[in-house]
This record gives sequence, structure tokens and C-alpha cells, in this order.
Amino acid sequence: MGTSRDIVIGLVTVVSLLLGSLLSSEISDTKSHDYVRLALTAIFFAGVTKLVLGVLRYIQLGFFINFLSHAAIVGFMARTAITITLQQLKGLLGIKDFTTKTDILSVMHSIWSNVHHRINLFILLYIYMFHYI
Repeated sequence: MGTSRDIVIGLVTVVSLLLGSLLSSEISDTKSHDYVRLALTAIFFAGVTKLVLGVLRYIQLGFFINFLSHAAIVGFMARTAITITLQQLKGLLGIKDFTTKTDILSVMHSIWSNVHHRINLFILLYIYMFHYI
């Protein structure tokens, strides 16, 4: 996962990155036909789900969306923010050997396993804490 100052990171981008990391954990060769087939299958079922939800809304059954709790939506948004923040620490701390997984525990383990970079993390935390004083 790289960084760019020219792109905007939104929910669609994060879902695409998570899907890509899930697929690469299942099939290591990203150029193979199985990888492309699996990606297209996931995209197809996402489109079918969106189409079904659109049809349900059109025939006045859209009230089912109201059953998605506010906590579920806020939880997804918070997890997205945490994932993006933790992935940015790689470049901020200059870590070379970083995990390709996107779950929080793997990323935190990758950050803390680089012992020689801990001093950079503490310096960043110190600067952040005293920024408001």
C-alpha cells in the first residue's frame, strides 16, 4: 500500500485495497488467470448485491436499509480510518520490512517488531502531544 498526494482515499478505495489484499493472500501470483477470475467474481457479486438493493428501493422496500445500525456504519468508518493511519506509519517511520496484510494486529506487530524504529515513533508521539501546548 503506497501513498500519493494526488489521490483521494475514500471508502471505495479502502474496500478495493482490502479486496486486493484478501485476494493476494489466497493467490500469490497477481497476473494469473485464477486471481483475475476471483476478482471478477467478487466484483460481479458486489454488482448483483447493489442491483438487488436498488430494485428493492425502487419497489418501496428500501426501508430495509434502516435496519443497518448507526453503530455498524460508524464502526466501518472508524476501522477504515485506523487502517489508513496505520498503513501511513510505514512511510512515516521509514520501515522497509512491512507486512502486506491489512488487519490491525498484523500491522501493529509489524510496526513494533522493527525495534530500531521505535525511537521514531516515540519522537512522533512526543511532538504530537506537545503540539497543542
